[in-house]
Amino acid sequence: MMQAVQKFNLSSAVQKVSVVFAVALMSLLLALSVVPSAYAQEGDKKLSKEEKEKQLKFKDGITRKRKAVGPTCAKRLERVQEYVAEEQWSEAEKQLKGALVRACSEGFEHSEVNRFLGYVYYSQEKYDLAISTYLKFVNEPEADLDKKTDTRYTVAQLMFMTENYKGAANQLEKWMQEATVVARDGKILLGRCYYNLGRKNEALKLVEDVMKESRTAKQTPKESWLNFQWVLYYEKEQYKKAVGVNRILLTEYPKIKYWKQISAMFGALEDSEKEMLALDLTYRQGGLDKEKQFIALAYQYMAFDVPMRAARMLEEAMEDGFVEKNQKNLEVLGAAYQRSQEFRLASPVLEQAAKMADDGNAWSRLAGVYLNLNENEKALVASINALSKGGLKRPDLAWMNRGTAEAALHCYDLAADSFGRAERFDRAKKGAANWKRYVQMEGERRAKLIANGAKLATCKKV
Repeated sequence: MMQAVQKFNLSSAVQKVSVVFAVALMSLLLALSVVPSAYAQEGDKKLSKEEKEKQLKFKDGITRKRKAVGPTCAKRLERVQEYVAEEQWSEAEKQLKGALVRACSEGFEHSEVNRFLGYVYYSQEKYDLAISTYLKFVNEPEADLDKKTDTRYTVAQLMFMTENYKGAANQLEKWMQEATVVARDGKILLGRCYYNLGRKNEALKLVEDVMKESRTAKQTPKESWLNFQWVLYYEKEQYKKAVGVNRILLTEYPKIKYWKQISAMFGALEDSEKEMLALDLTYRQGGLDKEKQFIALAYQYMAFDVPMRAARMLEEAMEDGFVEKNQKNLEVLGAAYQRSQEFRLASPVLEQAAKMADDGNAWSRLAGVYLNLNENEKALVASINALSKGGLKRPDLAWMNRGTAEAALHCYDLAADSFGRAERFDRAKKGAANWKRYVQMEGERRAKLIANGAKLATCKKV
């Protein structure tokens, strides 16, 4: 997905460059259709020693400047320019092919025609032909050296677009050797080639060099560069460095997706508090759009003892359709209300969850809620259902809840048995033993009082 985005952006960039290139190319060809007479006049003059040395020093530059297409070739190219302006690509292609055969001579003129023909092929989305034609220009000894360097970069872009990453890397490496100024965009493009070729260490080195250059120049790196750097750090599991990149992205290009990313990185670093805060900021900006994100945030809220925020957030997400009202999610919502001590709100939610559940965990939690509401008969039924369904994470709690409900209903013998069952689990052993002893003593005390004529409530079986 990320690569698709990169290719789309790259395609746009190539298109912009190519349009500019077409206009510039035709203007240059027409401007050079006649050799400036000034150079001929300079040749007739008697030069001083200093002037001769200066001319010798810039001999190559002058020679290159004097290269131009002849009148016949220029006329053909003028006609092509009209077709290009009207986007009559097939006719422009026909005229340029004809120019290679008749109107323009081999060497420099052919190189200029090929450069223009490469653009015409590109405009028709004939990318393979565009690449091969541009390469004819690049490999022509008579071609303008500066244009060769620029065109080599264009070829690399097209090769990247067509997923010829090896070819693109080869062209970019040559371009870096030839170019007077190596643009940072080119280094990033070469880094992307290396990435797709599995040379990720080399890719990362190039990207880090670009970032260093940007800092030195006191310039903000492009967002796409930073995203590429983030991916490289993430895939190498260098999460701290990825967080550093996210901080720059959030400062220079603030977007909700970067809060999501940095939250995930804090999670990978096991920094739970920062993970929660980043995800909370994402939620507050309306950035959560997947069920698992809402559920994850709910758990984090509860972990940091703000369960009511978890409950309100989940209720809203369920109403908006982001979170399904299934058994598992309802259990999370019910647990959030329970931990907030909002037992009246927790009970109907957990009742729905319990009816959907295949195991007894929701029933066990519901029993605890009923006990807090002093609805002891419901608590006893819920705990019996929990133990009957099984699959409990905490069977000791289910037995404790059952014993507590039975004691509240004055069924002391039954309560003692339930606490005895809970006593078998290490986590509840001490508490269960104390409760068992208490209900046994209370049961004996009340039995004596009743035997002596006291009118006390007896076991209310459900």
